[in-house]
Amino acid sequence: MKLGVRKHAKEKKGYGGQKYPEQKKKAKTTKKQTLKYACKKCGYTYHKRGMRLRKLTIER
Repeated sequence: MKLGVRKHAKEKKGYGGQKYPEQKKKAKTTKKQTLKYACKKCGYTYHKRGMRLRKLTIER
């Protein structure tokens, strides 16, 4: 391990806890949704490149 990682592990060991606050929440609030298109006749499937969406709704 690198020196900084070893130092941090040493400081974290025992009483006293974390040197700096641990990140509780993820940075990103959305996920990339990949759309999957399929042909009804031949069954050929291809993927549309993902885009960031909070909620994916498909309307016909």
